[in-house]
Amino acid sequence: MFQSQFGGRIEYVNTPWDSRYDKLAVLVQADDSPDMFSAGDMDVFPKGAISGMFDPLDDYVDFSSELWAPMSEVNEQFAFNGRHYVGAVDVEGDCVMFYNKNTIRDNSLDDPAELLAEGKWTWDTFWEMMTKFCDVDAEKYATDGWWFEGGFSLTTGVPYVGMSDGKIVQNLDNALIEKAQTFMLNMNTNSLPLPKAQYNWQVQPKRLADGKTLFYPVGLYAMYPYNNYIQDFADNQEDVMFVPMPKCPEADEYYLPARVSGFSLIKGAKNPKGVAAYLNCAMATRDSEAAVEIGKRQAFEEYNWTQEQWDMYRLVNQMTAEHPVIEMYNAVNSNVADLINNPMKEGYNSGASWTQTRETIRAAVQAELDSANEKLAEKS
Repeated sequence: MFQSQFGGRIEYVNTPWDSRYDKLAVLVQADDSPDMFSAGDMDVFPKGAISGMFDPLDDYVDFSSELWAPMSEVNEQFAFNGRHYVGAVDVEGDCVMFYNKNTIRDNSLDDPAELLAEGKWTWDTFWEMMTKFCDVDAEKYATDGWWFEGGFSLTTGVPYVGMSDGKIVQNLDNALIEKAQTFMLNMNTNSLPLPKAQYNWQVQPKRLADGKTLFYPVGLYAMYPYNNYIQDFADNQEDVMFVPMPKCPEADEYYLPARVSGFSLIKGAKNPKGVAAYLNCAMATRDSEAAVEIGKRQAFEEYNWTQEQWDMYRLVNQMTAEHPVIEMYNAVNSNVADLINNPMKEGYNSGASWTQTRETIRAAVQAELDSANEKLAEKS
């Protein structure tokens, strides 16, 4: 549609992922700005607005229109003083629980996909599966990877850092976050997670294929063969399956960790109207049968997914779109990321108490957010 109706085409500026912001800064300062920047890594707002790398889209995109209504609540999370810094056209599941179907069968466990279909995939059934499976003497553990702590916490519906009433806020004292942290601390106490320290702090995805690890929480990108994860999870790709994070029993909805598909307008962009046209086209076609069919054909023909995997992929994204939770501690600045990212994993990995951990970081986190809010106000 972007090409057929507007004659548009996309030219990419290739750069290593780790240095993409450095490259962007050089281009902006040289008055050679590209037009748009992917928001999919969940780190463009608020830091991109604070640094002046991105401009609001509102002069070119009507976020109050019927076209943009389906994404209104999500896009408001990337707005300050009514000005939107991200044009999010869709949401996707950010973290899912991968497992090997052979391991489920061989250990006489309930299939998580079946539990999900029955409305029984919760923290409680997750706990039951873990305690039934795990055996320290046999080196059988429940979870591995670096994604679990953040993804699990977000099933409460509460991010560690998010937007509220136009301000960046921290929720370190929220009761539901404390419950998630207590659950993860209990996992550590019961020796359920893979003890990473014994493996030189290296993840061990191949243990999923060996039947030694029950779940490997990670992003949906692991389903794509070029990431090598799916080859590690099972000898035969058809034995790999996944489900969303389990539902928090005390949450009022089935909340899930989310990332967005969308773009930000780069400061000094030469064709902001072209960016708007692209985003409007993406919104208009995001649920089209043709777009779904293209994705399905690629999944089956290029990635060799099974029907079961495709159906779950669609279901996870559908469920995520219904109640998405967006985490922002990586998107404020590196200080906030450092203050929260590792400390919020300490209960799960090292057995540290969350009540003590948050006391050591609360004041510093709040000071960083106060400064960020002041800078945002100055920019707007």
